[in-house]
Amino acid sequence: MRLADLLTETSLDDLDRLAHEHARAEEHLPRPDLLQTIEGVLRSHRFLQEYFLNRQPPTFSILVLLLDSEDYSLPAAGFRDAVLAETERLCQAVEKGELLDRDDQLRVYRRVLYQARSNDMVIDVSEASILGVLRQELEIAQVEHFLLEHHPDLREFWRQNEAFARELHALRSAGIVYVREGKTLLPEDLVKSIRQVLGIDMSRPSARRLYGYLTHHDLHEALAAVRAPTSGSKEEKIDRLVARMVQPRVVLRVRGIGLERLREVCKEIGAAVSGSKDEVVDRILAHVAAGRDILREPEPAPPIQEDRSLSEERFRLLFSRLRGHELATILAQFDLRRWGTKEQQIRTLWDSHRAETTLLNALSSTDLEVLLKRLDLKTRGSKVERAQRAIEYFAIASEEALRTVSAAISSPDSPGDGGTP
Repeated sequence: MRLADLLTETSLDDLDRLAHEHARAEEHLPRPDLLQTIEGVLRSHRFLQEYFLNRQPPTFSILVLLLDSEDYSLPAAGFRDAVLAETERLCQAVEKGELLDRDDQLRVYRRVLYQARSNDMVIDVSEASILGVLRQELEIAQVEHFLLEHHPDLREFWRQNEAFARELHALRSAGIVYVREGKTLLPEDLVKSIRQVLGIDMSRPSARRLYGYLTHHDLHEALAAVRAPTSGSKEEKIDRLVARMVQPRVVLRVRGIGLERLREVCKEIGAAVSGSKDEVVDRILAHVAAGRDILREPEPAPPIQEDRSLSEERFRLLFSRLRGHELATILAQFDLRRWGTKEQQIRTLWDSHRAETTLLNALSSTDLEVLLKRLDLKTRGSKVERAQRAIEYFAIASEEALRTVSAAISSPDSPGDGGTP
């Protein structure tokens, strides 16, 4: 599910709380404004970065398991056990040196992180900046920060019996994780941003598939570069890379895997082969992360060209009688651009080549009833009948009546003047 759909299902009290928490909105905003404000904050890379930096295990396992699932959701039943098992696996891997085994580079970073946690458990802006500089200077990947939180030195800050409940509650309260119809899930349109903040190139199943395109020699070079054992079959080498959460970008940039070899991978997965090594690496990552190596590009859908009842002028007058949030609802329903002036939004609707009936059907029956009241038309009937009555009004109205409607739209007090959502 998309973030906008999940927020739409959220109660007004919870929306008010989210708006106050994320945007410090003191006044009670209309529901459309609340939705827009909260959605803007949750889509912010800066917000997600600051928020995740201040979460602790098992938040990382919660997010990774959901990111790895096919539709970014898992059954709520058994989810706690799966998260705790993954968190324990990471703790054991770190403790045994299977993860983060280059202690000389990480010791200083771990001490600074420990000090930041010791102060008040919260990593403030200055501490986050210091940690960012250290990661850059010590060549510590973003994902290694979150893995490092599982180190024995840092477990005292989070390893309590209620850790899972605390972290899941925090993620749900922030509007990042949702529970719907027996499933725990992430908004699908936040996935890319969450991966970027965590420093994860793609899901582990996708990474495993990508490594399958590499040769024994390629995998040997990659494991050697991260100082991991290089023996075993191809499948064992892939298992080792995935278990250690070595990111595909790191693997593909290994010196022993040259540009020509990467171009061979491009040919095998059906991606373009041109460009520098960095460009080819980016293309491979995007191609495999999107699953385009296993799914052929679908045939482009035929252009939409639905029959309309109204001329462009009468179409414009009809949709000018809608408020901004009503226009935004229709535009969102068909994944059309929602920003811009009201005239630009109506132009977008016209250019979509969809019939008036199709567009108005995106509104609720109550919205259509309100529209008919604005037009001084009878409001009874089903949703389809209400939509058709509004369309017929503009189809048969005289020029004089249309001029009256146009004048009403132009009036500053016009109820149809909704502005930009």
